[in-house]
Formats: sequence, C-alpha cells, structure tokens
Amino acid sequence: MASANAQHPPWSEDRVARELEAWFAQRAFEERPTYATFVRDGRKRLHAALMRTGGPQRWAQELGVLLREHPPGGGLRDDEVLPTLRSLLGKHRPQRFPTISWFERHGPRGLAAAIRRTGGIAHWAAVLNMPPPPGTHWTDELIESELRRVCADATRWPSRADFEAAGAASLLRGVYAGRGSRWWAQRLGLSTEGLRARRRSQTS
Repeated sequence: MASANAQHPPWSEDRVARELEAWFAQRAFEERPTYATFVRDGRKRLHAALMRTGGPQRWAQELGVLLREHPPGGGLRDDEVLPTLRSLLGKHRPQRFPTISWFERHGPRGLAAAIRRTGGIAHWAAVLNMPPPPGTHWTDELIESELRRVCADATRWPSRADFEAAGAASLLRGVYAGRGSRWWAQRLGLSTEGLRARRRSQTS
C-alpha cells in the first residue's frame, strides 16, 4: 500500500458528518451522547474520528444538540483531553506515556478520570505515538479497536511508516508482542501482500 492512510485519511469530515447524522436521527439525541454511549452502540471509531475533526463542541453545534459543558460530577470534557495531555506532557517531557497515578499527581483535576473514560492509557499512548507505561497490557479487544481506527479505509496491512504517520507506533509494538501482523490482517480482512512470515518462536 502506497501509504494509503496518509493519502486517504480514515474518516473524512464528510464521512463523520454522514455517520453522526444517521446515528443521531436513529437515536433522536437531544444532547451530545457520552463516550460510553458511543461504545455501547459500537461506534468507538466514529468517536475517535469525531475527536480528530473538531471534537464534540463542533459537531454538537453542527448537529443542533445540546453540549454538556462537563461530564456528570465535573472534570474535563472529551474534547479537552487531547490538548490537556499535549500541554502537560510538553511541560514534563516524559520518555514514556505516564501511568494513571502519575496523571493523578501531576495533572489537572479530572484528567485521570477523563483518560479512563475516553479509551485509557494504551489508547492515548497510541494517539500521541508514545511508548505506553511498563506493564501496559495490550488486550486483543484494545488492539482490535485501535486497528479498526487506523485501518478504517485500508485494503491491505499498513506499513510501519503508515502506523507512525497515524500516531500508532505503540499499537504496532502491541501487535508484534501478541498475535502478530498477519493474524490481525486476516481478522480485519486486509491483504497480507508483502508481509514477512513470523518467526516460529513467536506466538501464532
């Protein structure tokens, strides 16, 4: 693949608008749904695309639904997580993505809870292209969720450069540490052309 993800970014703004409009019409939302609602309805990739294309505030306004200023109990809105992370990590410059306890000590009120609510440590480490904390467990469920986000419009398994361009280098390391590229490519229905066979010593 000639950097398919780089040339054709997954989830264009038009696609996000179409998917949101259809879903909102089906569910008749009167206010912006929470991240948990996206997950329950099997729309985690739509939520990830929404976050990359202006965030909840933009889309709530365009679709004419109310936007809760803060989650129940206070804390950060979903669209505040990424800029807050970038600011905090830019200040401290850790070599790896920190743990939840680190964010509880060093971050603003509600950041740790917002990280948990919007995908967790491994998800945000992948988004920011940082190694996750030691001991972070890339479960099959999390790997599949992130792969479907990165490979949304791909027809073949992305190259290492494609993963890096998508901010998902740590996801690829999770793939290598687990079932491997070929297994996941087959599960997602992607061509494995050009993939080298795994070593027999690795988990199949």
